Amino acid sequence: MGKNPNDSREKQLWETVQRLHAVVESSPLAIIALDGEGHVRMWNRSAERMFGWTEAEVIGRPNPTIPTDRKEEYRALLKSRMQGEAQLGFETIRARKDGAPVDVSIWTAPLRDSTGKIIGIMTELADITERKRIDKEQGQLRASEHAARAEAGIEKRYRKLLEAAPDAILEVDRQGRIVLVNVQVEKLFGYTRSELLGKPIELLIPERLLSRHPVHRERYFDKPVMRPMGTGLELYAKRADGTEFAVDVTLSPYEAEGGDRVICVVRDVSERKRAEEQIQTLNQNLERHTEALILTNKALEFQNREVEKVNRLKDEFLASMSHELRTPLNSIIGFSDLLAERGDEQFTPKQKRFIGHIQQGARHLLELINDILDLSKIEAGHLELKYEDFNVSAAAAEVLATVRPIAIAKSIEVSSMFPEDLSLEGDRLRFKQILYNLLSNAIKFTAAGGRVSIECSETGGMALVSVTDTGIGIPAEEHEAIFSSFHQVGTTTKGVREGTGLGLAITKRLVEQHGGRIWVESEPGKGSRFTFTMPIQAETQDYGVSHQPGDPPLILVVEDEGAAQELLVSYLEESGYRAVAVSTGTEAIRAARDIHPDVITMDVLMPGKTGWQTLEELKKSPATEAIPVIIVSVVEERKKGLSIGAADYLVKPVSKEHLLEAIRRLTATSGWKSREDRSRRHEESSGG
Repeated sequence: MGKNPNDSREKQLWETVQRLHAVVESSPLAIIALDGEGHVRMWNRSAERMFGWTEAEVIGRPNPTIPTDRKEEYRALLKSRMQGEAQLGFETIRARKDGAPVDVSIWTAPLRDSTGKIIGIMTELADITERKRIDKEQGQLRASEHAARAEAGIEKRYRKLLEAAPDAILEVDRQGRIVLVNVQVEKLFGYTRSELLGKPIELLIPERLLSRHPVHRERYFDKPVMRPMGTGLELYAKRADGTEFAVDVTLSPYEAEGGDRVICVVRDVSERKRAEEQIQTLNQNLERHTEALILTNKALEFQNREVEKVNRLKDEFLASMSHELRTPLNSIIGFSDLLAERGDEQFTPKQKRFIGHIQQGARHLLELINDILDLSKIEAGHLELKYEDFNVSAAAAEVLATVRPIAIAKSIEVSSMFPEDLSLEGDRLRFKQILYNLLSNAIKFTAAGGRVSIECSETGGMALVSVTDTGIGIPAEEHEAIFSSFHQVGTTTKGVREGTGLGLAITKRLVEQHGGRIWVESEPGKGSRFTFTMPIQAETQDYGVSHQPGDPPLILVVEDEGAAQELLVSYLEESGYRAVAVSTGTEAIRAARDIHPDVITMDVLMPGKTGWQTLEELKKSPATEAIPVIIVSVVEERKKGLSIGAADYLVKPVSKEHLLEAIRRLTATSGWKSREDRSRRHEESSGG
């Protein structure tokens, strides 16, 4: 269905009122436009000064200046104005925002659309409080003289407003002659005032449009009651040099003593037209790109489902094959060991070598299977770390006891230096696996008579562990690649059997899952130094917050990207919340346990422990299971997040309003009692 033309005309009328708002904004008189319901549609600065309400407080609301005891009088007045009656110099009382009365003189006129229908009124109010006081005290100034001076002052002020207007304003009589122009007309069209006054308006219209203009002009003079406001028309105008340009023209007919007149407000919209054309072109391009993107997204969704299916099948295959392969391997290794024990009695030297090859190959195959399974679990997020506090020196001693016989066989000196009292918070078994991988690699690629050392120190709340060797070294271009799955450096020492290519890949992922990182420093022929970090065991960290009655809700922000973390914290603190920010899943679990936040916001893409794993751990712990978690991530996996236990799911980029709305809803439903319950449950689970 098409639009109602009456609605369109009324909309255009009010747009015209708003455009003229700039003309009357500097008027010393309070100018107020009201719609048929008495709601304010225009409110200039003088109205603000006179009555105390700002424009933002009154637009779209009932006229606030009507005293309580004059409501009925005002309704009758509004009704009469909506019936077409005008009023000049009507004196009455209005109220200021502070309740003080103010004597005013009111001029009103109905506002009509292009069909003559009245859809509101325009009101002009002058503060006559001072005049009333003078009349009362002196009684000498006749009302007619005052009105004459006021009228002259108004005319003078309106002339100033006319010249100060940002748009070109012309007044045209019924014969189409220009009888008034402002300075913007001269600037816009390139004519002087004297060259325009008395000339036909057709002077400013391109020749190709002249044939229809007289008919168009007569439309504004064909009714006995003139329309105070006209409709906006997009046309073209002509400058003195003959160039055409796009204009927006607003026509406002009125009755004057010298005959009917039309006020023409002209605005140059050339730049706007060019911008609109560019926007239209961009929108068309965007629509095409959007369609292509939709098709691409559908294809990606299909591919993602296929990838998920393949990954699931891969996991199932690996689990099945690991069982199927380990069973015969156990037999091969067991029986080959048994044969090796009896080799001196029953086998020739050649046969004993063959048995040794069987043992070596079987153990290598078992090592490969174990590594593949570990890597698969890590990548699928199924490897669960069992956190505990353990002594680093003791754990390292167990690993050294395992690798030293291998080093002794190659005459390699192994030294270690660990602080005796240093403890870590992590998975002790996986920590030992990390050390074993690094030490066994160092020994493997170090020639006989070389040295391998391991040392540990504490820095910035992290344990710094380094394994150094005097082996063959690694080229700089391989420093990143060696941590990839199945990658092996091409050049090795003669006779060194290369491993599975998975040891360093697994080591890197285990370190990151603990919240640390690993890197290498090495040059060919000068040995290598592998270093990794891990969080040190800590007492309850001081996050700078405490819970006191009446405190604002406390929000824990879990976000590894610095700018995004700062943005979320700013949103929260500017809105009156308290916020604590951490960067890893491990820190999030510790902070949630220590400070009992009211709500947690968390990304799912983080180094080490992912958001999914962190959420699962939070919901499994009695101390943190009741804390509502909002996932805030670029990954759109709402169904998965809610199934794990998230209270809400927001996809980045997240607006401030959506974030705060979600937090307000959760803090309103959880309240302070929930925090106290969580704190009590934490104490009970800790044995406190």
